[in-house]
Amino acid sequence: MESRRGSKRYVALAVLAIALFRGPAAASETLPVDQVRAGMKGYGLTVVRGYGVERFDVEVLGVLRNAAAGRSVILVSLSGLDLAETGVVAGMSGSPVYLEGRLAGAVASGWGFSKKAVAGVTPIESMASIVPERPGVAGPGRAAGPPIADRARFFAHLASVPEEIRLAELRRALLESLPDTPAFPAGGSTLLAFQGVGIPASTLAAFREPLSRLGVSEGNLGLLGASPAVGTGHSVSAVPATLVPGAAVTAYLVRGDLQLGATGTVTEVYPDGRFVAFGHPFLGAGELELPVASAEVVTVVSSLYQSFKLANGGEPRFRLTNDRDTGVGGRTDRTASTIPVTVLVEGEGRPTREFRFEAASYPKLLPLLAGLVADASMTAADPTPRDRLLSFRITLETASGEISYEDVATGGRAKESAVLSTVALAAAVADNDLGDPGIRGIRLRFGSSTEERRLRLVDAAPASRKVAPGETLVVAIRLADRRGDESVRIVRLPVPPGTPEGRATLVVSDGNSATALRQLLDPSEPRTLGQFATFISRIVPGNRLLAGLLVAARGAATRSSTLETLPPTAMALLAGAREQGETGIADVEARLASEEIVTFDRPVSGSVRIDVDVERLRPRGTR
Repeated sequence: MESRRGSKRYVALAVLAIALFRGPAAASETLPVDQVRAGMKGYGLTVVRGYGVERFDVEVLGVLRNAAAGRSVILVSLSGLDLAETGVVAGMSGSPVYLEGRLAGAVASGWGFSKKAVAGVTPIESMASIVPERPGVAGPGRAAGPPIADRARFFAHLASVPEEIRLAELRRALLESLPDTPAFPAGGSTLLAFQGVGIPASTLAAFREPLSRLGVSEGNLGLLGASPAVGTGHSVSAVPATLVPGAAVTAYLVRGDLQLGATGTVTEVYPDGRFVAFGHPFLGAGELELPVASAEVVTVVSSLYQSFKLANGGEPRFRLTNDRDTGVGGRTDRTASTIPVTVLVEGEGRPTREFRFEAASYPKLLPLLAGLVADASMTAADPTPRDRLLSFRITLETASGEISYEDVATGGRAKESAVLSTVALAAAVADNDLGDPGIRGIRLRFGSSTEERRLRLVDAAPASRKVAPGETLVVAIRLADRRGDESVRIVRLPVPPGTPEGRATLVVSDGNSATALRQLLDPSEPRTLGQFATFISRIVPGNRLLAGLLVAARGAATRSSTLETLPPTAMALLAGAREQGETGIADVEARLASEEIVTFDRPVSGSVRIDVDVERLRPRGTR
């Protein structure tokens, strides 16, 4: 028995070697599903160890007609390669099935706890059109997302609500940012081997719902090893340079200090370099671009529920471009671009740690992946759950410049707040109505203290209730900590020479109130990525106070800009436009003549307003 099995493996490897030597072969002759009959016998191709493609035996049990919309499923019994013991194996998705020497389809599904190795096969004619012969003009994943103005309003809303509501809104936004749930094959479970390494259990728990929408759970997440050239001592030359039917491949979502991907099997490789695989959707994303590498199967883990392959993912050489209900496909011309993500974690009493990743650039996935690596990095650097003071800064490098958002969070859910904020900003930049933002990198910085600390603004007192244009208004700000201990911070607020005389208001406000005030004074909405960056930069973090001098002004705000101190003629023109029914024009009756931002080492809350008079200095002897 063992001798015959070894002989079969030798023949399969010899055939594979000849195929690799000859280069790309012509596409296989196909067998239409309407010619498939019960009792037909044939073989399939897959990898159970290393890179070698091996045969297993196939017998047709029958055809489920129209099991899915407009598509049938071929039911087959598998044998050989120890499938009688393991059953159908996760990682066999896409394994080509040949009947009467013709390609009939791809193994796509199995049944948990099944006593026999019975699989559902997706007919090859349903997979032939997955990858068009000519690439589309538009880039993958560039469908228009929500308007950038809506993204800005969401962040402004977050700045004005309590922490519990903010977290709920951020969680909802995370789920809404994901691709639609894929339509997996009818009957049975898919045979994709989701694999990852470096993902802490707490991170999986925190992302359980969004990951489950991608088909990933703690139960089906196996280990994904490092590149063979690095992790197993193999030379780079040992990795196949081309793809062949039956070869194992890994589609990466994240690589680096954390690896997450899915391992499946190639169904067919066409002479022009296109290939199809899996026999069912990966994410159901339509057009996308993910890096793909040849995978080295280390072993098959037998399970009563669902056996699965463990693999080492290699260096990406190919790319996944299409993700349809009948399978995935891609091209062998090059690999896909990825986004570098750097995470810096700082903490009291612990050395600073830096983590580096490469994340898939697909707009619907990048936000989730950025949040995933942020959570995993913080957990790896400080694995003990605790109440904490956490400051964070999220920076996305784009073709239009940097877009940064920073804030602080406290308590047992501080990490969740920081991670979800990362997801929200990445989603706002990567997926909006402006097209490709040209994201070149993501930098995340988290700094934590184990002590939860807060400050409360008690009062503010100007040195004088009168100030002249060109002078400096000195303000004493009185603060108290949680124990009631008080401290004073002095702020010097320059009053510009052109500040109008009359009654003004000294405003000292925490981040929430200051952001709301800025929105009130400048209600215009961003229309470009650069304007969005400016909008985000004007959100005041929770560990800062704004001290400002509010003066009366005649102005108006349009959708895209706010015009201050307008002359009467301009105001009349805008008023006329508003009377004629034009929307998006609002009066602005005040402005900040001067402002200073005061930064603290902890969150601060409270708001104070004090009336002051702006009066020009009069020469002595005049009235």
